Amino acid sequence: MAVNGLIVWFVSTLFVVYSFCLNTASAVFAPAIKSTLQATDLGVSVATGAFILGYACMQIPVGFLLDKMNARYVVSTGLLLLVAGNIAITFSNNLVLFTLSNFLQGIGASFAFVAAAVLIAQWFSTTIFPILFGLTQAISCISAGIIHYYFTVALKTHNWTDIYTVLAICGTILLFLTIVFVRSPETKTGQSTLTLKQSLSQVLKNRQILLCTIAASTSFGVLLAYASLWYMPVQSFYSVENLQAVGISGLIFAGLGIGTPLLGWLSNKVKSRTMILHVTLVLGTMGLLLCLYLPHFNIDTLIIIKIISFLTGFFLSGSMIFYTIVSEISSNETRGVAVSVLNTAVYLFNTFILFIPYLFFTAFSQQFFTYLWLLPFFILISILLMYFIKNSYGKPSTEGE
Repeated sequence: MAVNGLIVWFVSTLFVVYSFCLNTASAVFAPAIKSTLQATDLGVSVATGAFILGYACMQIPVGFLLDKMNARYVVSTGLLLLVAGNIAITFSNNLVLFTLSNFLQGIGASFAFVAAAVLIAQWFSTTIFPILFGLTQAISCISAGIIHYYFTVALKTHNWTDIYTVLAICGTILLFLTIVFVRSPETKTGQSTLTLKQSLSQVLKNRQILLCTIAASTSFGVLLAYASLWYMPVQSFYSVENLQAVGISGLIFAGLGIGTPLLGWLSNKVKSRTMILHVTLVLGTMGLLLCLYLPHFNIDTLIIIKIISFLTGFFLSGSMIFYTIVSEISSNETRGVAVSVLNTAVYLFNTFILFIPYLFFTAFSQQFFTYLWLLPFFILISILLMYFIKNSYGKPSTEGE
């Protein structure tokens, strides 16, 4: 069973990597897409945003399907939709078709992350879950960075549709592997008999799940928003050249990738999810404050801020343990819905924090310190909520608490 479970985990992790690549590919190709389709900046933004819309709409239904059905059928369907959208986008000769293709890709991609969490919980013990789920996150972060680099290089000599064609071939191979290897374990005791309304009702009545959802959104969602967007005005203020700034962002994601499985393993060793969460959130907030407000001393090509950026990503990656807690306190009948509710909230808050700081621009200054105070402020909310979240290590499901 261990070998079969590892194969299922590896294939589901490849699904996460593939979906993440397609999620961000259009951002890398945006200028080329704009030129080919003769679209405006707004048109390309709306078209690429269709991926996010499809992703958001399907999160909770996907979790429900994973609770109700054998994972082979659910995951294969999701991957089929993602590959179909990928193939359709290679034939896109106008903005409407490109938008619809992105929307279809988003629906397919919504299956990946939740499926990985549910399958790991089905095949492995609760002590293995944070390590393997963390490794999934680590592999997706590292792979995305490498793949994006090669996207940029390939775009100099190839058309963006050619790169999408290669991705479609990779997706087809992955679909074959999914059909062959991905399945729920034979030891899984039946499928959920609950309706979607009943599953959601049970999840939303669980105060611990709701607290974890809010805390994860205000910590992990903030980290993703800072690492993907808000770090740039900070680096610009400190006169950091663009290539160095991209490297700093990469170090944040490197810390996230390394920290997620390592801190999950550490929470097993100390037998406490909440202690690791509390310590890492505090240290991560201190790191974020230094990233924002510590002057960038140009010593050995910004080595100080690079170390701080790595440690910020490393410590704030501890917020991924909220996924472990939610998985541990959920029953087999509602785990998929619970994880999808958490992931949907993180995603929505991440989107929210990409825009809300603009409301705090002042009439006198638009420097980062006039609006990015929101980032550590929200993480402090997650730290406060930690005092009300119970340690789930080694405890049975407490559905409905």
